[in-house]
Amino acid sequence: MNNSPDHLYELLPTIYRVRDAEQGYPLRDLLRVIAEQVDVVEADVTQLYENWFIETCQDWVVPYIGELIGYQSVHSAGQLGNPTTAEGQQRNKILIKRREVANTIRYRRRKGTLALLELLAYKVAGWQARVVEFYKLLSRTQHINHLHSPSRTTVDLRKLAALSMLDSPFNELLAHTVDVHRIASHYGLGSHNIPSIGIFVWRLKAYSATRTPAFCLEEVSSNCYTFSITGNDTSLYTRPEPEEDATQIARELNLPIPIQRRVLQSHISDYYNSNPNLEKLTKSLEIWKGVGSQLQLVSPDKIIVADLSDWNYQPPSDHIAVDPELGRMVFPLRQLPKNGVWVSYHYGFSADIGGGEYNRLLLNSPEHLLLDADDIKELASLVSQLQDFSTLSQFLRSQFSQPTRELLDAYTSSYSPERPLLTALIKELNQLLLGKSLYEEQRFASIRLTEKTNKLLQQNLQGKELIRLNRLLLEDAFPHAIGKHYAHYKVSQTSFEYYQTITEAILQWQREKPRDAVIEITDSGVYVERINIELEKNQSLQLRAANRKRPVIRILDWRTAFGDALNVTVKPGSCFILDGLLITGRGVHVEGDQSEGYLTTGVQKPASVLIRHSTLVPGWSLHCDCEPRRSTEPSLELFNINACIAIEHSIIGSIQVNQDEVETDPLPIHISDSIVDATTIEGEAIGAVGYSIAHARLTIVRCTVFGQIQVHAIDLAENSIFNGRIFVARRQQGCIRFCYVTPNSHTPRRFHCQPDLVEQSVAQEAEQQEEQNRVRPQFNSTRYGTPTYCQLAQTCAEEIKRGADDESEMGVFHNLYQPLREANLRIRLDEYIPAGMEVGILYAT
Repeated sequence: MNNSPDHLYELLPTIYRVRDAEQGYPLRDLLRVIAEQVDVVEADVTQLYENWFIETCQDWVVPYIGELIGYQSVHSAGQLGNPTTAEGQQRNKILIKRREVANTIRYRRRKGTLALLELLAYKVAGWQARVVEFYKLLSRTQHINHLHSPSRTTVDLRKLAALSMLDSPFNELLAHTVDVHRIASHYGLGSHNIPSIGIFVWRLKAYSATRTPAFCLEEVSSNCYTFSITGNDTSLYTRPEPEEDATQIARELNLPIPIQRRVLQSHISDYYNSNPNLEKLTKSLEIWKGVGSQLQLVSPDKIIVADLSDWNYQPPSDHIAVDPELGRMVFPLRQLPKNGVWVSYHYGFSADIGGGEYNRLLLNSPEHLLLDADDIKELASLVSQLQDFSTLSQFLRSQFSQPTRELLDAYTSSYSPERPLLTALIKELNQLLLGKSLYEEQRFASIRLTEKTNKLLQQNLQGKELIRLNRLLLEDAFPHAIGKHYAHYKVSQTSFEYYQTITEAILQWQREKPRDAVIEITDSGVYVERINIELEKNQSLQLRAANRKRPVIRILDWRTAFGDALNVTVKPGSCFILDGLLITGRGVHVEGDQSEGYLTTGVQKPASVLIRHSTLVPGWSLHCDCEPRRSTEPSLELFNINACIAIEHSIIGSIQVNQDEVETDPLPIHISDSIVDATTIEGEAIGAVGYSIAHARLTIVRCTVFGQIQVHAIDLAENSIFNGRIFVARRQQGCIRFCYVTPNSHTPRRFHCQPDLVEQSVAQEAEQQEEQNRVRPQFNSTRYGTPTYCQLAQTCAEEIKRGADDESEMGVFHNLYQPLREANLRIRLDEYIPAGMEVGILYAT
């Protein structure tokens, strides 16, 4: 397809184009309109050809190609979604995977092999797995005519490695007696039997933390450190490596599993990186010590694997004691790391939620390229420069209309009215921005252009890019009069090309005052600073981490008589975004500017606050056992603001709203795909001071909440788990659907919620109480910092695990579609297992 709008016009003979130019190009304009439709037809023809192949076809074509080769979708996993909606497309990608359709014939040729079953678990469900044939682990008597290698029926207590593998997917030595229960039973799972094949799947993923400072646990001793920057114990996970051979069964190094002490001690070279020149984390673990201004990698022969449960072990000189199961380190008391300790490691978690080094889509900051009144910083300075006799000023005045030139000539800073001239200049300059390029070498000979402007001048720009270039040229020509429309500040503790602290970047941002700005942290360091941000009207600022980075902002108790939160002040039309950060030590305080009557709603454009892919540690910080240190303190405080609050893919502590109920409307809060954790179900997850009703309207979808919610109204709650009572002031407004709602809650009308449905199915009060207890959500962990945080337990009721509107699980991990993946995988396994065998899915994590 030709991207030029005049490709049809250029096919005409030159004589017709010359005559068309003499008449003002009417033929060219007509052919441009025709060319648009030609491009649509050409693109459709191209797409039709691409739809012949599974690799390039559109998503709606995948089921049709699957039908041609006999691929059957899994109806037991649920009905297909609507392909015209984003949610339906995401659901269909789980139920009908493009790569599974593409590999159907290849899979059938490998039917019955164990490696194929592992591959299916990954390709169909996205889970890494290990297959175990249980008949090989059965104890059996010898037949005199059919001798075979004896199976071990006794335990050798001297083999500690084998003992640690008992009842694990890696047990290969100790035999078991026959278990007659079926391995695929829905009631009592069996295991060791002749036809049984077990697929152990790991649902948790290993997430990296690269070159981040370790936490010195001074309350224990100055030589005791934790890998986690929040000070809690965390198991170090294996960075899974792909199998060298496609027929190889997965081993410990190929799976995201916690590293055991004995494994690290005997195979440290497989887990610990010994090459200091590698910039990327290629193995599971690294420890760095600060030596002067440089980092020195600790040699693996200096590491002693030890049990540091009680912190009593003292390593010898020049060595470090490491406990991978707890994520702890101990240095010799006489050799303390005075210049700090940095670590690279992997931890386990369920999904891409909260601050982490995973791939996430960065938001593009809005660029207001056209001028308005807020962009003119000093009108007198602009007029003064336009009135001089420079080449650029003379050119600009020549492009202005006669009334504008008269206002410009009559202007004096002492008594002339500024509003008419300001309005006229903005209109004239915007017309120039939308026109041709303003640049000519003679016009800008005496003007110093920035590096960014010079790079754009070297390109052939059109459309929006040309408008951006013209705006930059005006900003360079009138630096004191026209404000910047966009600025990007980079922060890094490891690069001298960028700002070393967030405060330095904020100070530069305050000096330049750009309309839109991004402060991006490009490493995974820890920034211990006091951060205060004040936004002007219609100004936006992103404070974000670079993609695949997880910087930490640690806020300390700096001042005795004042609060020490991360403070943000917003004004009408402003926008503040937190993206990809982990904030510990204190919370985030957002308030409106009351000096300008900000509490009056009027016609002023509300501000917006967005928190996405971030973690505001519940309880501010953690003890070693992941218990919160300040369980009653809020992680987010909202104080008298006229704004829209949005929280996406984040982990956050309690939210406290302090609004003037007389002067303001209820504050809209939108939360999606997030965890709101008050650390106890009796605590206040969303509310106001003193457990009162927050003056807020809540919209919450696909979330898990621990604690009470007390708000003015709930407009919509969907596919969520509320593990705490709900108190809503206006019950006539809004709806709660497909959620678990704690009994005795005061809510708006509910639709298909639990335990309402199970209570309606029984009549006796005692049976209703039993049903309430049965469907109560059960979690593997409710403490932030543990790998299985907010993960539904296997014993959780099916009404919760498949209780969402699309038969996925309720809560924050709804979009993982784990029930659908399991149903999909079970059906696929039945197609490819050896004849006469029975396969069962066993969750290792």
